[in-house]
Amino acid sequence: WDTALLGDLLNLTPHLQTLVLGWNNLGHNVMKALCAASSSLSNLQELDLSFCFKDDQWDTALLGELLNLIPHLRTLWLGWNNLGHNGMKALCAASSSLSNLQQLHLSHNNIGDEGMKSLGAA
Repeated sequence: WDTALLGDLLNLTPHLQTLVLGWNNLGHNVMKALCAASSSLSNLQELDLSFCFKDDQWDTALLGELLNLIPHLRTLWLGWNNLGHNGMKALCAASSSLSNLQQLHLSHNNIGDEGMKSLGAA
């Protein structure tokens, strides 16, 4: 992925409400580019990051940072990313900034009991 190109594209679309990047091998650098373009994502209401990360590319800290930067997010797709317990902890840490979230899709993430407890506590 050309992260500079993605950043330029996002900066050209400041009123973007839906961003679907699902089923792409995004990796760490694309998450960084999304965080850097956060001012362009301020109107985003739906984000699809399903099946985007291999196990060794998932950065839970960047997930939390990104979610904290998208105040109007209503629908979040994170299925098939093997989030596990740490990913759920990052998601729950960002939950205070997700007050508008109405739909959360987490299928096939090996969340486990501890991850569900984190979600329930948030």
